[in-house]
Amino acid sequence: MNRRRILAGIISVGLLGLSALFLPSFDKTPEPASPSPQPLAQSPSGRADSHAASEPPSIPPSVFVAKAASRPLAPQSAGDLPAVDPHKAFGSKNAPVTMEVFSDYQCPACKTLFTTTNRRLMEDYVSSGKVYLIHRDFPLPMHAHSRVAARYARAAAQIGKVETVEQALFQNQEKWEQNGDVDGTVSAVLSAAEMTKVRALVKGGTLEPMIDKDYALGQTYNVNQTPTTVFHSKGQTYPYPGVMTYDILKTFLDQLLSQK
Repeated sequence: MNRRRILAGIISVGLLGLSALFLPSFDKTPEPASPSPQPLAQSPSGRADSHAASEPPSIPPSVFVAKAASRPLAPQSAGDLPAVDPHKAFGSKNAPVTMEVFSDYQCPACKTLFTTTNRRLMEDYVSSGKVYLIHRDFPLPMHAHSRVAARYARAAAQIGKVETVEQALFQNQEKWEQNGDVDGTVSAVLSAAEMTKVRALVKGGTLEPMIDKDYALGQTYNVNQTPTTVFHSKGQTYPYPGVMTYDILKTFLDQLLSQK
């Protein structure tokens, strides 16, 4: 009798052990995913880049439009977009297409987008009133100096020198990301009087909330890499992560502009 009880006890313990292994546990709440953007790839040089591919993704615009068409409705006009800094927005608010570019000054892919695609975009679409272009700061946590660079670019925008400073930051990216001398990079392209104003703005603390608002907005779009471009047209929103070649961008914009 005692041997039967012992055997039954062993079987019961074994069954409980198996149930613990194979049955789901309902008493643990899964930890929420971190909202902070994470790097998608590691560049050959060892730098953590949000988009480290040497070539931009080649996505046919027709496929891109078809996939993006199911995205949630966007604000009906550029005027409905939150926290737009007029000093970092280009073109007409009444343009039929609005583009928000979430960018990090220390991101190599953002440099590529700025020095290639966006220059032609400014000439062909922004200056002609077809596109309203908004720069959004999205400094990634793993880039040690990107937030400092964002402050200086914001300050330069306040005194009408944003394009000059952005160009200097991107063109000299490899230098200042190594030594952290953002101030020296900016001072090389501005006058002493202009630098006095920029430094005062950087130290004043008024620019940080602007950067934070851009970053928070990017999270509502689920931005997790830079650059990410969010297009708004006729009540729809079309997010595109990564570098877009000018040919793909032009074809896509022309499709948006031709929609009725």
